[in-house]
Amino acid sequence: MASAPGADDSGRRRHRLAASLQLNPGPRPWRPSARLGQDPAPGSVDSEGGEQPLASAAAGDSGPRAQEDMGKQTGPSPRVSVGPAGPTGDFWKVARQLGPQLRDPPPGQAVAVLTKYAATLGVSLIFREDQPADPCFPFSMHVDLDGMACPAGTANSKKEAKQQAALSALSYIQSQLESPEPPKTPSKPPLGSVSVENILTHEQRCAAVVSAGFDRLVDMTSPYWACKGTVAAVILEREVPGAKGHAKEIYELVALGTGSSSCAGWLEFSGRQLHDCHGVVIARRALLRFLFRQLLLATQGGPKGRERSVLAPQPGPGPPFALKPRVFLHFYISNTPKGAAHDIYLPQSSEDSTPFRLQAHIRGELKPVCYLAPILRDTHVGCLSASDKLARWAVLGLGSALLAHFLPPLYATSLVLADPCHDPPTLNSAIHTRPTLDRDLGSYLPPPYTRNTLHLFSGPPVAPSDPSPNTCHELSLNWSLGDPDVEVVDVSTGRVKADAALGPPSRLCKAAFLRAFRQAAQALGKSHLLALKTYEEAKAGPYQEARQQLSLLLDQQGLGAWPSKPLVGKFRN
Repeated sequence: MASAPGADDSGRRRHRLAASLQLNPGPRPWRPSARLGQDPAPGSVDSEGGEQPLASAAAGDSGPRAQEDMGKQTGPSPRVSVGPAGPTGDFWKVARQLGPQLRDPPPGQAVAVLTKYAATLGVSLIFREDQPADPCFPFSMHVDLDGMACPAGTANSKKEAKQQAALSALSYIQSQLESPEPPKTPSKPPLGSVSVENILTHEQRCAAVVSAGFDRLVDMTSPYWACKGTVAAVILEREVPGAKGHAKEIYELVALGTGSSSCAGWLEFSGRQLHDCHGVVIARRALLRFLFRQLLLATQGGPKGRERSVLAPQPGPGPPFALKPRVFLHFYISNTPKGAAHDIYLPQSSEDSTPFRLQAHIRGELKPVCYLAPILRDTHVGCLSASDKLARWAVLGLGSALLAHFLPPLYATSLVLADPCHDPPTLNSAIHTRPTLDRDLGSYLPPPYTRNTLHLFSGPPVAPSDPSPNTCHELSLNWSLGDPDVEVVDVSTGRVKADAALGPPSRLCKAAFLRAFRQAAQALGKSHLLALKTYEEAKAGPYQEARQQLSLLLDQQGLGAWPSKPLVGKFRN
């Protein structure tokens, strides 16, 4: 495997290709031509000579103090972690924590049920072909769950044998969980070939994690089930030691958002109104909430909290914390981001027009920022398109001005887009070419900010095949790891949905983040940060300077200036 990521002189984490992206059997996904950090190392092999199986999702825990400050987890948690030690013992331990949920899969759905179950537990899943023992059934397969071989299934076709193998595995796991005796590991069938199609690819794993996470949070009978059609998420990948020293990857869903519109009303100046409710924007804001919680976990959670947190202290004059080594962030998005990524009809280069100009949502319309009347921009909620924000995050990172006081820039490694109608070159250009950064020409940002090239994948959709029409058009759901449940936001008001005319403020609003900023500053003993009274004052720093320079470059290159709203940030806690 490639070496762990390091840091350069400026303190910015040097990015490399995550191990999960080094193995991607089957048709290779489209990726931008620019490489990410350094070349991928060859894929490792497992103890049986096959390719290293790609692990599915697992989730983390939050410490007690962090949950007190950021929202308590109530009831038994459905999210469990899989340790890197011995496969079989860990599997049964985690399976018992999760509880039985494998009864009576729908006809023909055993493979899908087992795949989702493996994703929930955070274990690898491989279908292996066996030598058939019965001449009446020429195809035989068995399931390998994180190194544990399950009873085989046989049939007259390979597809049916795969279903039978999944059924056998589900039945075996269920019987062992219900038995009072310690689980018995079945004798391992003869080793057969590992089909490429049986190894979950990176984009399949991301989709499985998002789908399983959404299904745990929102029941199929819920009126919010149709929101799955706009779901976007941030997935955290950890590399952990596997069998015989080989690394394996554990995926966990840490932030989720849904929505397809933004607030179209008048501006409020209290910091309690959520402006942009598009799925990918909400998922990123949920990630900020998760990261603030991880700061509290690392500082107030004791030894266990420091171990569980994805953040580690960072020596030196820069930010006090950084992501731990071998931790990566991935986006999953259901729909093509609005704005430039949708403009597939525009020329890539033209002497008479400037493609991919910044576009803003205002009063229910999406239009170039250069056409926004100042009176509208200063009085109504206006939000830059999701394409524009992805381009900004590729340069400034997924953090925020408040979070930059504690963490260096955090860049996503990949983006999985599940919209089959998107145009990959247009998406790449929308994210990676605006603005042009060239140090020789003087168009660059202050260190440690630079452009990070995302690996772009076309992924499988998780949306319901027949969602209820229009039930979620004006609603947005959000959740981050550690929250007991989803929050439902009324997009028209930018506040939590309520029977009354105006609900309470969202946990993702600016005022909530200012409160989280002060909690983190207090936990770290940063008195100079506690002295910053308003939201606008708290944003001051290198991140804000880089953002202003980015806006200047965009304007100089004819793409439009990023709108500023200084009055919106004048509020206090």
